[in-house]
Amino acid sequence: MSAGPTMTLAELRERLFSKAEDHGRAALLALPDGSVADLRSGYIPLLVNFSFEDKAAKGLRKLKDQAAPEPAVYFSALEMARDHASLILTGETGSGKTSFARHLALAAAGGRTVPGEVPRNDLGAVHDEGWEMGDILPLYLSVKAGASLAELVDDALPGLESLLATSAWTNSETSLLVILDGVETAGEHGPELLNQALAFQARYPRIRLLVLGEHSVVKGWALPSSFTRYDLLPLFKTQRRAAADRLAGIDLDERGIALGEAAGNPAQFAMALTSGDHGQTAEGIVDRWLAKVAGDAQTATFLCGLAFDALAGKLEDAELFPVLRVRQLLAARHLVSLPAEAAVAAFRTGPDLWAPVLRSLARRLAGSDAAGALVGALVSGTGDEVLRGALLAAELQTEAGPLRDRIAAHIRAIVDRGVLSAPEREKAGRILSVWGDPRDLEALADVPAGRFTFGSNTHPNSAPPHMVEVEAFHIGLYPVTNAAYGAFVRETDRPWRSPDGFAADRRNAPATDLTWHDARAYCAWLTDRWRREGRIGAEEIVRLPTEPEWERAARGDQPDFGDETIVYPWGAAWMADAANSEEAGFNNTCTVGLFPKGRSPYGCYDMTGQVWEWGTTLWGEDMAAPSFQYPYRDDGREATDAPAAIRRVLRGGCFSSNRLKACCTYRGSLEPDGFWRGNGFRIVVGKTQPV
Repeated sequence: MSAGPTMTLAELRERLFSKAEDHGRAALLALPDGSVADLRSGYIPLLVNFSFEDKAAKGLRKLKDQAAPEPAVYFSALEMARDHASLILTGETGSGKTSFARHLALAAAGGRTVPGEVPRNDLGAVHDEGWEMGDILPLYLSVKAGASLAELVDDALPGLESLLATSAWTNSETSLLVILDGVETAGEHGPELLNQALAFQARYPRIRLLVLGEHSVVKGWALPSSFTRYDLLPLFKTQRRAAADRLAGIDLDERGIALGEAAGNPAQFAMALTSGDHGQTAEGIVDRWLAKVAGDAQTATFLCGLAFDALAGKLEDAELFPVLRVRQLLAARHLVSLPAEAAVAAFRTGPDLWAPVLRSLARRLAGSDAAGALVGALVSGTGDEVLRGALLAAELQTEAGPLRDRIAAHIRAIVDRGVLSAPEREKAGRILSVWGDPRDLEALADVPAGRFTFGSNTHPNSAPPHMVEVEAFHIGLYPVTNAAYGAFVRETDRPWRSPDGFAADRRNAPATDLTWHDARAYCAWLTDRWRREGRIGAEEIVRLPTEPEWERAARGDQPDFGDETIVYPWGAAWMADAANSEEAGFNNTCTVGLFPKGRSPYGCYDMTGQVWEWGTTLWGEDMAAPSFQYPYRDDGREATDAPAAIRRVLRGGCFSSNRLKACCTYRGSLEPDGFWRGNGFRIVVGKTQPV
């Protein structure tokens, strides 16, 4: 990086605020009357997939009186940027990432005019959107392929690092917000760019980071743990109604426009609002919009061809359809007249970029022979490109038959082999759930009797490590799934407050929102059923595991590796892509068994991350410290009739637990009447109840 002339703090402020004001004056969307709203007046506050409940439940807690879960009320993207010093926001094309980034710069510069009250869901929840960040300067950087962070910063502001190294900056109270927009442009070097940004943040005081990228690309990266990631949500109808009324004085319900599902995408909402389309499908929106802007069929065809060439990198005019979503929809319309192989060839050059194009193309071809040809071309060939083609083909071919069977074989291979990225496997798992997961998700692992190392000095509540002996037992290869627990609920009519427990694409995900009593009732029911079926003997029962049984199944015979070394099912060092923990970025449960790299020595899946798992062992009344401490002994800690105030042990961490908790030895706890979407259980089959 060139040193450049050292600027003053006042000069830096003037330059960055001036740039932010330029963003505010830029055109954002055309209105039905022909006028244009700029970013300052036209920005629609975006929400993310993090709710008020998620924040309250980041740690385990009890829901009083077992009330039904409240409707989700979501935080805004602005609030997440306010609350996190290192944040990644992802979204599909057209989700408003760049508009948000530039609006955030404008807000930091004091030029924000959007109303403070923001709709938070479609059920009427409205909350003020706060932006109290103090003195903060916004540095907006558009990521360029092959450029390092140093090059991006130097190109935008030569001499910035010289200023940041001075006492004038160190002694000030000013913060610098570095906004990296379009990080997907960095391609395979994206994670390296993120690490460069973190190094920049560590080098100077009061540096904040905001990164924006395409979800389809960023989801496949192993993100540095210092970053928090959320996804931008589509616009709720309440948001669209408020925006149309504020910007154009239009009642969307009265006109019957822009309230369809496809208009939830901000770019498509803008086109639907301009053209007067109802917004049910992206293709309907773009066709009506194109007819309005092109004027005739010949011009429309020409524009679609230009969009295809621009998407394929054959044109370099960035001003030609600058919104990527528009390019993709027009390119799909262009491909209708070309052979299926042309579309698949384009897809294989960049699956993330072209997948939305082929989805749109398939909707246009629906019901024709060309649609079948497109699906067949996607699953022809070998290697990962065919597996990725199968993921897309599964969306397009839903009818049972030989072609779907061919797709299903590829989908099963993705899950069984743990190939492709974790988000791609998550998608494959949902497909298996809908089509019928052929795996035996009630299978058991055999755990032999023996003495093993139990506990660890890596946390006071898990100390000290000591030897414990267990008898032989069987334990579930997977946590109990929605399908399995749902069968129990249907037969017994037991209340279950899981919002997605019976969803078709979640049958093979862990059952959650369960109390300790729910888990034990399921075990008693399954004991009777399996005895009738001859799966277990009359002297065997299904129950929850004791703490030693759970840890034995998770760590096997691994020894204690020292006070600073955490034990995982796979060994003594953290391994990426081995657990559905916070590092995976799902912020939700997923199909069981998607992380085969993380299997325990006895073959158990999802022992760490995914869901906190109930055990039989008592903890005590104090959430911070257990009454039943180690060493483990026969002191009443396995009593099943303890009062409701006595918390029960939970093990393994969940999807929001980081690598310090998603391990073999960390101990959590919850009251037996408590439940949450992050806790579930797995079963043990043994001779007797634990002593």
